[in-house]
Amino acid sequence: MCFGRTLIAAISKKLSIILPGGSGVLVPSSETQDQKDTNSGLLPRVLSAMVMAPVAVAAVWFGSPYFDILLFVFSAGMMWEWSRMCAPNHHNGISVVTAVALAVAMIMYVAGQEEYIVMPIAIGVIIAAARSGANWLLAGFGVLYISVAALSALWLRTQDGDGLLIIMWLFFLVWATDTGGYAFGKTIGGPKLAPRFSPKKTWAGLIGGMVCAGLIGGLVTYFSSGAINWAIVAVSMVLAIIAQIGDLGESALKRRFKVKDSSHLIPGHGGLLDRADGMLSVFPVAFAIICFAGLSLR
Repeated sequence: MCFGRTLIAAISKKLSIILPGGSGVLVPSSETQDQKDTNSGLLPRVLSAMVMAPVAVAAVWFGSPYFDILLFVFSAGMMWEWSRMCAPNHHNGISVVTAVALAVAMIMYVAGQEEYIVMPIAIGVIIAAARSGANWLLAGFGVLYISVAALSALWLRTQDGDGLLIIMWLFFLVWATDTGGYAFGKTIGGPKLAPRFSPKKTWAGLIGGMVCAGLIGGLVTYFSSGAINWAIVAVSMVLAIIAQIGDLGESALKRRFKVKDSSHLIPGHGGLLDRADGMLSVFPVAFAIICFAGLSLR
Protein backbone atom coordinates (compact mmCIF):
# COMPACT_ATOMS: atom_id res chain seq x y z
CA MET A 1 0.00 0.00 0.00
CA CYS A 2 2.86 2.40 0.81
CA PHE A 3 4.38 1.87 -2.61
CA GLY A 4 0.99 2.40 -4.25
CA ARG A 5 0.43 5.69 -2.44
CA THR A 6 3.85 7.01 -3.39
CA LEU A 7 3.26 5.91 -6.99
CA ILE A 8 0.01 7.89 -7.14
CA ALA A 9 1.69 10.91 -5.59
CA ALA A 10 4.48 10.68 -8.14
CA ILE A 11 2.07 10.61 -11.07
CA SER A 12 0.19 13.64 -9.80
CA LYS A 13 3.49 15.43 -9.28
CA LYS A 14 5.13 14.90 -12.68
CA LEU A 15 2.55 13.77 -15.26
CA SER A 16 2.03 16.90 -17.37
CA ILE A 17 3.13 18.50 -20.60
CA ILE A 18 2.90 22.19 -20.31
CA LEU A 19 1.74 25.39 -21.90
CA PRO A 20 2.77 28.81 -20.62
CA GLY A 21 0.26 31.24 -19.23
CA GLY A 22 0.40 33.87 -16.54
CA SER A 23 3.43 34.99 -14.62
CA GLY A 24 5.12 34.28 -11.35
CA VAL A 25 7.56 35.69 -8.85
CA LEU A 26 10.86 34.00 -8.13
CA VAL A 27 10.77 32.39 -4.68
CA PRO A 28 13.90 31.96 -2.54
CA SER A 29 15.05 28.35 -2.35
CA SER A 30 14.69 26.71 1.06
CA GLU A 31 13.81 23.16 2.03
CA THR A 32 11.95 24.54 5.07
CA GLN A 33 9.46 26.30 2.82
CA ASP A 34 8.22 23.12 1.13
CA GLN A 35 5.12 22.83 3.31
CA LYS A 36 4.36 26.55 2.94
CA ASP A 37 4.65 26.66 -0.84
CA THR A 38 1.30 27.37 -2.45
CA ASN A 39 2.20 25.02 -5.28
CA SER A 40 2.44 22.03 -2.96
CA GLY A 41 -1.27 21.14 -2.82
CA LEU A 42 -2.34 17.86 -4.35
CA LEU A 43 -5.55 19.24 -5.92
CA PRO A 44 -3.85 21.88 -8.12
CA ARG A 45 -1.33 19.25 -9.26
CA VAL A 46 -4.05 16.82 -10.28
CA LEU A 47 -6.18 19.47 -12.00
CA SER A 48 -3.19 20.82 -13.94
CA ALA A 49 -2.23 17.33 -15.07
CA MET A 50 -5.82 16.59 -16.10
CA VAL A 51 -5.83 19.67 -18.34
CA MET A 52 -2.28 19.63 -19.71
CA ALA A 53 -1.71 15.94 -20.36
CA PRO A 54 -4.69 15.46 -22.72
CA VAL A 55 -3.74 18.62 -24.63
CA ALA A 56 -0.18 17.39 -25.06
CA VAL A 57 -1.20 13.87 -26.07
CA ALA A 58 -3.74 15.23 -28.57
CA ALA A 59 -1.15 17.54 -30.13
CA VAL A 60 1.32 14.67 -30.44
CA TRP A 61 -1.35 12.38 -31.87
CA PHE A 62 -2.55 14.78 -34.59
CA GLY A 63 0.94 16.02 -35.45
CA SER A 64 1.59 19.13 -37.53
CA PRO A 65 0.61 21.91 -37.11
CA TYR A 66 -0.73 21.21 -33.61
CA PHE A 67 2.41 19.54 -32.32
CA ASP A 68 4.59 22.25 -33.88
CA ILE A 69 2.57 25.00 -32.19
CA LEU A 70 2.61 23.29 -28.80
CA LEU A 71 6.33 22.64 -29.11
CA PHE A 72 7.03 26.28 -29.96
CA VAL A 73 4.81 27.67 -27.20
CA PHE A 74 6.33 25.71 -24.34
CA SER A 75 9.88 26.11 -25.74
CA ALA A 76 9.44 29.87 -25.89
CA GLY A 77 8.04 29.78 -22.38
CA MET A 78 11.03 27.82 -21.11
CA MET A 79 13.42 30.33 -22.71
CA TRP A 80 11.51 33.09 -20.92
CA GLU A 81 11.93 31.27 -17.61
CA TRP A 82 15.61 30.63 -18.25
CA SER A 83 16.33 34.25 -19.23
CA ARG A 84 14.49 35.72 -16.22
CA MET A 85 16.88 33.77 -13.98
CA CYS A 86 20.03 34.67 -15.93
CA ALA A 87 19.12 38.23 -16.95
CA PRO A 88 16.27 39.52 -14.77
CA ASN A 89 16.67 43.08 -16.06
CA HIS A 90 16.49 42.18 -19.74
CA HIS A 91 14.57 38.92 -19.85
CA ASN A 92 11.54 40.20 -21.77
CA GLY A 93 13.60 41.53 -24.66
CA ILE A 94 15.76 38.41 -24.73
CA SER A 95 12.69 36.19 -24.68
CA VAL A 96 11.11 37.94 -27.66
CA VAL A 97 14.27 37.72 -29.76
CA THR A 98 14.96 34.07 -28.91
CA ALA A 99 11.34 33.08 -29.51
CA VAL A 100 11.42 34.69 -32.95
CA ALA A 101 14.74 32.97 -33.68
CA LEU A 102 13.30 29.58 -32.74
CA ALA A 103 10.14 30.21 -34.78
CA VAL A 104 12.22 31.05 -37.85
CA ALA A 105 14.34 27.92 -37.38
CA MET A 106 11.25 25.71 -37.05
CA ILE A 107 9.66 27.26 -40.14
CA MET A 108 12.89 26.67 -42.06
CA TYR A 109 12.84 23.02 -41.05
CA VAL A 110 9.20 22.54 -42.05
CA ALA A 111 9.92 24.29 -45.37
CA GLY A 112 12.76 21.90 -46.12
CA GLN A 113 15.58 24.38 -45.50
CA GLU A 114 17.28 22.50 -42.67
CA GLU A 115 20.74 23.66 -43.74
CA TYR A 116 19.93 27.21 -42.62
CA ILE A 117 18.44 26.60 -39.18
CA VAL A 118 21.76 27.21 -37.45
CA MET A 119 21.69 30.90 -38.42
CA PRO A 120 18.63 32.11 -36.44
CA ILE A 121 19.56 29.95 -33.44
CA ALA A 122 23.09 31.38 -33.43
CA ILE A 123 21.67 34.92 -33.50
CA GLY A 124 19.41 34.13 -30.55
CA VAL A 125 22.29 32.64 -28.56
CA ILE A 126 24.56 35.63 -29.24
CA ILE A 127 21.94 38.21 -28.29
CA ALA A 128 20.99 36.34 -25.10
CA ALA A 129 24.63 36.10 -24.08
CA ALA A 130 25.35 39.74 -24.93
CA ARG A 131 22.46 41.02 -22.79
CA SER A 132 23.06 38.84 -19.73
CA GLY A 133 26.17 40.37 -18.20
CA ALA A 134 28.08 38.05 -15.88
CA ASN A 135 25.69 35.20 -16.66
CA TRP A 136 26.32 35.38 -20.41
CA LEU A 137 27.52 31.79 -20.69
CA LEU A 138 24.52 30.28 -18.90
CA ALA A 139 22.10 32.50 -20.81
CA GLY A 140 23.53 31.57 -24.19
CA PHE A 141 23.67 27.90 -23.27
CA GLY A 142 20.01 27.95 -22.22
CA VAL A 143 18.86 29.28 -25.58
CA LEU A 144 20.98 26.71 -27.42
CA TYR A 145 19.91 23.86 -25.14
CA ILE A 146 16.16 24.52 -25.44
CA SER A 147 16.35 25.22 -29.18
CA VAL A 148 18.25 22.01 -29.92
CA ALA A 149 15.73 20.03 -27.85
CA ALA A 150 12.79 21.62 -29.69
CA LEU A 151 14.27 21.01 -33.14
CA SER A 152 15.15 17.44 -32.17
CA ALA A 153 11.56 16.80 -31.08
CA LEU A 154 10.29 18.31 -34.33
CA TRP A 155 12.57 16.04 -36.36
CA LEU A 156 11.54 12.97 -34.38
CA ARG A 157 7.82 13.64 -34.81
CA THR A 158 8.15 14.07 -38.57
CA GLN A 159 9.75 10.68 -39.17
CA ASP A 160 7.54 8.78 -41.62
CA GLY A 161 5.65 5.95 -40.01
CA ASP A 162 7.36 6.05 -36.62
CA GLY A 163 7.15 9.72 -35.60
CA LEU A 164 4.08 9.35 -33.39
CA LEU A 165 5.37 6.15 -31.82
CA ILE A 166 8.79 7.69 -31.09
CA ILE A 167 7.39 10.76 -29.36
CA MET A 168 4.90 8.76 -27.31
CA TRP A 169 7.69 6.35 -26.33
CA LEU A 170 9.84 9.26 -25.11
CA PHE A 171 6.96 10.93 -23.28
CA PHE A 172 5.99 7.78 -21.40
CA LEU A 173 9.65 6.92 -20.84
CA VAL A 174 10.33 10.22 -19.08
CA TRP A 175 7.08 10.03 -17.12
CA ALA A 176 7.94 6.48 -16.05
CA THR A 177 11.43 7.60 -15.02
CA ASP A 178 10.02 10.39 -12.86
CA THR A 179 7.30 8.22 -11.38
CA GLY A 180 9.55 5.24 -10.73
CA GLY A 181 12.28 7.44 -9.33
CA TYR A 182 9.91 9.13 -6.91
CA ALA A 183 8.17 5.92 -5.85
CA PHE A 184 11.30 3.80 -5.40
CA GLY A 185 13.20 6.62 -3.74
CA LYS A 186 10.38 7.35 -1.32
CA THR A 187 9.80 3.70 -0.50
CA ILE A 188 13.39 2.43 -0.31
CA GLY A 189 15.37 5.57 0.53
CA GLY A 190 19.10 5.00 0.94
CA PRO A 191 22.14 6.99 -0.25
CA LYS A 192 21.53 10.32 -1.92
CA LEU A 193 22.24 10.66 -5.63
CA ALA A 194 23.36 14.29 -5.75
CA PRO A 195 22.60 15.97 -2.42
CA ARG A 196 24.29 19.21 -3.46
CA PHE A 197 21.72 19.80 -6.21
CA SER A 198 18.69 17.69 -5.24
CA PRO A 199 18.66 16.47 -1.63
CA LYS A 200 15.65 14.20 -2.13
CA LYS A 201 16.94 12.12 -5.04
CA THR A 202 18.46 8.73 -4.20
CA TRP A 203 20.34 6.00 -6.01
CA ALA A 204 17.37 3.72 -5.38
CA GLY A 205 15.19 6.25 -7.19
CA LEU A 206 17.57 6.34 -10.15
CA ILE A 207 17.57 2.55 -10.45
CA GLY A 208 13.80 2.44 -10.04
CA GLY A 209 13.39 5.03 -12.77
CA MET A 210 15.65 3.03 -15.08
CA VAL A 211 13.64 -0.14 -14.45
CA CYS A 212 10.35 1.62 -15.19
CA ALA A 213 11.79 3.21 -18.34
CA GLY A 214 13.04 -0.19 -19.51
CA LEU A 215 9.57 -1.59 -18.91
CA ILE A 216 8.11 1.14 -21.12
CA GLY A 217 10.61 0.30 -23.86
CA GLY A 218 9.67 -3.36 -23.68
CA LEU A 219 5.93 -2.65 -23.78
CA VAL A 220 6.23 -0.22 -26.71
CA THR A 221 8.19 -2.66 -28.85
CA TYR A 222 6.01 -5.62 -27.88
CA PHE A 223 2.77 -3.89 -28.87
CA SER A 224 4.24 -2.27 -32.00
CA SER A 225 6.06 -5.30 -33.41
CA GLY A 226 4.84 -8.32 -31.47
CA ALA A 227 8.18 -8.97 -29.75
CA ILE A 228 10.31 -7.27 -27.11
CA ASN A 229 13.31 -5.47 -28.59
CA TRP A 230 15.96 -5.71 -25.90
CA ALA A 231 18.07 -3.04 -27.58
CA ILE A 232 15.19 -0.59 -27.10
CA VAL A 233 14.87 -1.72 -23.48
CA ALA A 234 18.57 -0.95 -22.94
CA VAL A 235 18.32 2.40 -24.73
CA SER A 236 15.26 3.28 -22.64
CA MET A 237 17.24 2.67 -19.46
CA VAL A 238 20.09 4.83 -20.74
CA LEU A 239 17.64 7.60 -21.61
CA ALA A 240 16.30 7.36 -18.06
CA ILE A 241 19.78 8.33 -16.86
CA ILE A 242 19.84 11.19 -19.37
CA ALA A 243 16.46 12.38 -18.08
CA GLN A 244 17.78 12.37 -14.51
CA ILE A 245 20.84 14.35 -15.61
CA GLY A 246 18.53 16.94 -17.15
CA ASP A 247 16.51 17.06 -13.94
CA LEU A 248 19.64 17.55 -11.84
CA GLY A 249 20.95 20.18 -14.22
CA GLU A 250 17.79 22.24 -13.85
CA SER A 251 17.96 21.82 -10.08
CA ALA A 252 21.55 23.09 -10.14
CA LEU A 253 20.47 26.10 -12.22
CA LYS A 254 17.75 27.00 -9.73
CA ARG A 255 20.15 26.65 -6.81
CA ARG A 256 22.64 28.84 -8.65
CA PHE A 257 20.05 31.63 -8.75
CA LYS A 258 18.44 30.76 -5.40
CA VAL A 259 14.93 30.08 -6.67
CA LYS A 260 12.62 27.23 -5.75
CA ASP A 261 10.67 27.02 -9.04
CA SER A 262 11.51 28.30 -12.50
CA SER A 263 8.14 30.15 -12.43
CA HIS A 264 4.57 29.68 -11.23
CA LEU A 265 3.01 29.23 -14.65
CA ILE A 266 1.43 25.87 -13.81
CA PRO A 267 -0.71 25.71 -10.66
CA GLY A 268 0.58 23.03 -8.35
CA HIS A 269 3.62 22.24 -10.50
CA GLY A 270 5.80 25.34 -10.71
CA GLY A 271 7.23 26.25 -14.10
CA LEU A 272 7.65 24.78 -17.52
CA LEU A 273 11.30 23.95 -16.94
CA ASP A 274 10.35 22.16 -13.73
CA ARG A 275 8.11 19.80 -15.66
CA ALA A 276 10.04 19.43 -18.92
CA ASP A 277 13.62 19.21 -17.62
CA GLY A 278 13.89 15.50 -18.43
CA MET A 279 12.38 15.95 -21.90
CA LEU A 280 14.89 18.67 -22.73
CA SER A 281 17.85 16.36 -22.21
CA VAL A 282 16.23 13.25 -23.71
CA PHE A 283 15.10 14.68 -27.08
CA PRO A 284 18.59 15.56 -28.42
CA VAL A 285 20.07 12.24 -27.32
CA ALA A 286 17.18 10.29 -28.80
CA PHE A 287 17.62 12.25 -32.04
CA ALA A 288 21.32 11.34 -32.16
CA ILE A 289 20.64 7.65 -31.50
CA ILE A 290 17.84 7.35 -34.05
CA CYS A 291 19.41 9.57 -36.72
CA PHE A 292 23.00 8.34 -36.59
CA ALA A 293 22.64 4.81 -35.19
CA GLY A 294 19.51 3.94 -37.17
CA LEU A 295 17.56 2.71 -34.14
CA SER A 296 13.99 1.60 -34.92
CA LEU A 297 11.11 0.80 -32.58
CA ARG A 298 9.59 -1.75 -34.97
